[in-house]
Amino acid sequence: MVNGAVFGFVDSIISPYLVLPLFVNALGGSNLLVGLLPALYNGGWFFPQFLISHRLQRLPRKLGVYVQVAIVRLVCWGLLTATTFLLAGTHPTLLLALFFALYTTYCFAAGFSGTPFMDIVAKTIPVARRGTYFGRRDLLGGLTAIAAGYLVNFLLNPNLAPSFPLNFGFMFLIGGIGMAVGLGAFSLVIEPAETAPANAVTFRDQLHAARRLLRDNYTYRRFLLTRIVLAIADIATPFYAIYAVSVLHAPPEIVGLYIGVGTAASLITNPLWSRLSDRRGHRIVLLGAASGMLLLPLIALAFGLIPPGEWLGLPFGLLFVVAGIARPAANIAGPSYLLEIAPASERSLYIGFTNTMLGIATFVPIVGGTLIDLAGYRALFLIALAICVLAWWLARGMSEPRAT
Repeated sequence: MVNGAVFGFVDSIISPYLVLPLFVNALGGSNLLVGLLPALYNGGWFFPQFLISHRLQRLPRKLGVYVQVAIVRLVCWGLLTATTFLLAGTHPTLLLALFFALYTTYCFAAGFSGTPFMDIVAKTIPVARRGTYFGRRDLLGGLTAIAAGYLVNFLLNPNLAPSFPLNFGFMFLIGGIGMAVGLGAFSLVIEPAETAPANAVTFRDQLHAARRLLRDNYTYRRFLLTRIVLAIADIATPFYAIYAVSVLHAPPEIVGLYIGVGTAASLITNPLWSRLSDRRGHRIVLLGAASGMLLLPLIALAFGLIPPGEWLGLPFGLLFVVAGIARPAANIAGPSYLLEIAPASERSLYIGFTNTMLGIATFVPIVGGTLIDLAGYRALFLIALAICVLAWWLARGMSEPRAT
């Protein structure tokens, strides 16, 4: 729970959707690079997990892997913070290149800890309490994210904070301290041992098992397809804050407010999603997440019909309120549904294969930046809307494991 609370703060103060796009944009990065940020963040977390699932399946305990990877993540983020301070205002192109090299390594290192994290959760949290567990993690993370929003608002205000990029250097430093606390907290979990398979499982065995899983298990196949399309539906998400600042003419510091209102919406609805997940099942909560995602491009398109002006910055926060409602639903229902349908003996396979497929899907939204360059924001939002409609239809057709 401490891990979840701290990373709610960390993920807000260095958000790849709201904060880092402004950093990359200010360094002269293209829209393609802006679109790459959430792809690296999500894809780096998801993609490596199937590649190591066969090795993890042999281990009675997975916490050692988590600790080793945590050290790599902290080293990468420490170097990223140091280069931001050292190259501040003198070598923006070099800083941009080093930022992406270190951020990519950090994100993919995080991915190697994903399966151990989920496996430990499955071993320590009872099935009927997982909705509450993920919900309370998000709730605590939301409370700390409010503090992160205030800090972002302060550090992006040119009248109060150091000039660019020193203000981002301080955000990175504070985020790095939070990472150390969060990773250290989860490293203290007491993990029960599990009986390892008698025969060693190879990567080829895992590929055959994954193919069988897709062929024979309709419930899992529909779930995976829904999650993949929801991941692709993020194609416009990293550009909403930039759209507000560059097209609607909102002031840059309003990004801190967007973090705050999104977090407040998450805090209010999080207990409701958790309770619904535990009582009615995870499928209806995932459908709620898909419904919220559907509204985001609609709101952006509606604001595009209004003449731009600084006053639009505040009402545009409605989009981030809706995002704050939808994201905890996805965070609660996605992993909880997967753990409910995965047998203990194949849990690493289910988790690893699912997350690697999601990792591949999260790189599709990179084309969002290119679409903006070629056709503009409206075309991007229309495409995002079409993808969200498909995701909603797929979620609506999912089955509820508890009912069967």
